[in-house]
Amino acid sequence: MNGKDLSNTSRTNWAALEAMDDEGIDYSDIPPLTEAFFEKATVRIPASQAQRLV
Repeated sequence: MNGKDLSNTSRTNWAALEAMDDEGIDYSDIPPLTEAFFEKATVRIPASQAQRLV
């Protein structure tokens, strides 16, 4: 990531997004998570947070 990436402003209409209820969200393009997904999943904790857990 460089400085140019950080200067881009979001074109997201946050007010409209916050006003949307859960039923208004279209999840049709997101595949369902299967048991196989969770069998292969790995929990990764950033080192700075992992040190606090010890």
